[in-house]
Amino acid sequence: MTTHSWHHRRWLAALCAVSLLLPAAPTALRAAEADQGTAEPVRIVHAQALTPTTIQFTLSGKLTSLEPSDFEVQAALGDWNSLNPQLNSDYTIKSASLGTDAQGRSVVTLETAQGLNPDATFTRTHAENPKSVPYLNATYYTGDRAADIQQADNLLTWQMDHGGWYKMGDKYKRAWDGTEAKSDWKAPDGTELGTIDNNATTNEILFLSVMYKETGDERYRDAVLRGFAFLEKLQYASGGWAQVYPARGNYSDHVTYNDNAMMRVMNVLSMARDRKYPFNSSLLPEGAEQKLAASLDRGLDYILKSQIAVNGKLTAWCAQHDPVTYEPRGARAYEHPSISGSESIEIIKYLLALPEQTPEVKRAADSALAYFEASKLSGIKYVSADPNNVYFVPDPATDTWYRFYDIATNLPIFSGRDGVIKHNILEIEAERRNGYRWAGSWAQKLLATVKSTGYYEGRVYVKIAGSASQTAQGGGLAVGDLERIEDGIRPSLTLVEPGRKTGNHYNVDGNSISLKGTVSEKAAVQVNGAEASVGKDLSFSSGPLALHPGRNEFTVTAVDRAGNTSDPLRVNVVPTGKTRK
Repeated sequence: MTTHSWHHRRWLAALCAVSLLLPAAPTALRAAEADQGTAEPVRIVHAQALTPTTIQFTLSGKLTSLEPSDFEVQAALGDWNSLNPQLNSDYTIKSASLGTDAQGRSVVTLETAQGLNPDATFTRTHAENPKSVPYLNATYYTGDRAADIQQADNLLTWQMDHGGWYKMGDKYKRAWDGTEAKSDWKAPDGTELGTIDNNATTNEILFLSVMYKETGDERYRDAVLRGFAFLEKLQYASGGWAQVYPARGNYSDHVTYNDNAMMRVMNVLSMARDRKYPFNSSLLPEGAEQKLAASLDRGLDYILKSQIAVNGKLTAWCAQHDPVTYEPRGARAYEHPSISGSESIEIIKYLLALPEQTPEVKRAADSALAYFEASKLSGIKYVSADPNNVYFVPDPATDTWYRFYDIATNLPIFSGRDGVIKHNILEIEAERRNGYRWAGSWAQKLLATVKSTGYYEGRVYVKIAGSASQTAQGGGLAVGDLERIEDGIRPSLTLVEPGRKTGNHYNVDGNSISLKGTVSEKAAVQVNGAEASVGKDLSFSSGPLALHPGRNEFTVTAVDRAGNTSDPLRVNVVPTGKTRK
């Protein structure tokens, strides 16, 4: 798993250094305290796994004595979409030793009874609970088999010919009567529209996938595959998803982040690509993963290209964007082109969860996080439909963001049905003032999670849990300090013997060979500098390697996602002069 540079509190310090809009960096504040004679608590600077059972971390100061019980190794059991890591102290520390680095700081090495994966993660066991499927918001599943089958059968009757569903709500509790409209929206030619608005279509795909896994009913599988085909029709060539299909002829045809429509689609497609429950059955045809991956790659490309830049600085996203130009677009009269304080959150969460952290993805996520940190109303709570007509009230436990920000000035946007932009909520009519959610604490939990754990699914942490260890500075340990364990484990290579072993070389027949073997984790493998192919089972195979008479020396190396390089594997091959038959 690639390191996320923003995963701990030092993330905020780095951002503060490049933005005058942010408060002074915590490191600077601590330095000022030190100048005034205040001893700074010792924190964890960096943690990494050197082997699956060896964890090493550097402290910000020096210990004069070490009490191993001051430190815990914790695993995150929670799902990312909940922003609740559910840290659990499942790891037993067998031994601890103390060292010092070149800067005089203490380095603690722990040996654990339980091992990490070769990439410093752990394998989470996912419970297959049909009542808590991620992103399934409809209360379709009851646990009563007969009722659930009836519900699934009802949904089949409401699916439209193009494969989508509308947002019919309670109507889906019964079967379609054969004559009523299946959608409240129609295209100009009269075709009923399917949509991804208000969780429509994705809810039905998820529930019917659950029911296919439980019953094996091919009707449910067919409906799910038609639903996926509908989502494919919704995706523009540029990568974004429209809200409806066919085209409605209004703002619904824009690429729609509004109400998290596009991000729900991408998260469901990601579950299907990875064959996570409820897609871990025979539901998807062979080769579906590649098609889904290509669709998700186009979606990511659209996200990166549609991020709004102001004076050359990336911010966040609008609720709708143009499918061709990527420009922000408005919707209803009171929903103007703007920077969204709500919909941008799910986009950031998606970026943070990507295992392949390209520089473009990192820049987009870091910039958006910095924007939300700079734009927050600290200690302010928004009261929707406030009977006191205040709407924004002091609350030290709450940070708030506006629903819409003016792109040029970053001022809040409030607007009535007349479409006139105001910057004061009291200047718009009471009906819109109280009938729309103009602000919320949308980014608060995300920012707090990023600063404490960062992306945490399958990740392991070192925590300071006690203060018995003595520090040279006298400030003690920063109890509660948490640091994610990064991958410092070097990949290892195992070779399939290419021929008959004779001394320190192999005798082989023929004038060429292909070196094969396995690598301990996902990594790029090279043979004499040329890329070898690596399969899902971590087996590798080089291309044909020409042999000349006498000794031929080959060097095999592997580099994992974290940049750790294996010990070189050197292979000497001598051709016998015989031709393979």
